Amino acid sequence: MAKWEYTDKPMHSEHRRADTRYVDKDLATQCLHAGERWEKQYFWTSSTPIYNSTTFFYDSAQDLDDRVYYRKPGYVYARGGSPTNTTLERALSTLEVAEVTHVCSSGMAASHLALLTAGAGKGELILCSSDVYGSVYTMVENIFPHLGSPSILMDFTDLNRLEDAIQREKPRVVYFEVVTNPMTKVIDAPAVIEMAHRHGAAVIVDNTFTTPYLLKPFEIGADFVTHSVTKFLSGHGDVLAGSVSCYRKDFDELHDMLIQVGCTLGPNEAWLALRGLKTFPLRMERQCANAAEVARFLEAHPLIQKVRYAGLPSHPQYETAKRIFPEGRYGAMLNFDIADCDKDKAFRFLDSLKLVLPATTLGDIYSLIVNPARTTHHWLNEEELATIGISPGTFRMSVGIENVEDLKEDLDQALRACQNKEVRP
Repeated sequence: MAKWEYTDKPMHSEHRRADTRYVDKDLATQCLHAGERWEKQYFWTSSTPIYNSTTFFYDSAQDLDDRVYYRKPGYVYARGGSPTNTTLERALSTLEVAEVTHVCSSGMAASHLALLTAGAGKGELILCSSDVYGSVYTMVENIFPHLGSPSILMDFTDLNRLEDAIQREKPRVVYFEVVTNPMTKVIDAPAVIEMAHRHGAAVIVDNTFTTPYLLKPFEIGADFVTHSVTKFLSGHGDVLAGSVSCYRKDFDELHDMLIQVGCTLGPNEAWLALRGLKTFPLRMERQCANAAEVARFLEAHPLIQKVRYAGLPSHPQYETAKRIFPEGRYGAMLNFDIADCDKDKAFRFLDSLKLVLPATTLGDIYSLIVNPARTTHHWLNEEELATIGISPGTFRMSVGIENVEDLKEDLDQALRACQNKEVRP
């Protein structure tokens, strides 16, 4: 049998699958209950405990052997998982309508694992959206070629050029974000997935920006769905975590890859992510509403050159966004350019903010902002930045749950303050 030939090992992946008790429930109910109280011993706990144990043992050598060879469900060594982790995995499988999920130590670990499991690193080509998280861009362009996988990065909004590239280059893996980081372009995910499959490519969708609150990529044919669970799903800025969801046929390879690479999520981090997940729909509802209001405010502001938010009619892919987000919610991420802005003005703007936090993450309950040219994409050269559309005055904002009038007031005073070169916060 080939190393990665799929064998049906139900005990291997069963406890990471969707929670059948809640698959037909609303997202809010799923976030609260899915995965919890799964295995009864002598009592139930209302919250999953943190299993701070590196190893697990059983009543007999045969019992342990059954777990090592996946004949019975259970745990052996915490690098392969723990009861706390699998509670989070069941919850995420339920939210994403995925067959199975593995959590890992970060969003970048998730992207790395998904690419390896999908076939990258074996001399196969990766076709990746050029507007993608900066570390993914660098990994695909600089790291995977050293592992034998060449890469092409290109704009995924031009479907004709994209299909020509897929047909001509025949990539093994196609990777993209539906709402892109940092420029908030909207990719026609159903069309991209269909054309990739038609030409034999596996598709990885990073669902970090959109989340299952807006879109469930497995429902439109994705092969793998990744998350930086650090962001909207956990939502409180207190944990690093990632996840890869896939079909059971790919799970053996994903599981073995995680064990050998060693990017397991710790049980404390899994518990924090699980706790944050409970309020995910409540937070996203508020964040989406706030983001729409902030985007409209900035678009009308005289000191702003351009605003990019998927819910604005001025967005280049607004019609696509309306079609793939039929509920009329467009997420909490927006992007804008300050008029006539160089690095010094950009820094003055960031230093003048009193409420919005200039921090290099997103998806928290707090509103966060970064200047991508100096942070998330700082390792790209000027030509690469310009190709993506990033200028010195480009800002990516993750809108939080604060009072929206307070957010608008803070942005307005910082925009006005940064015009004066003599201002020092």
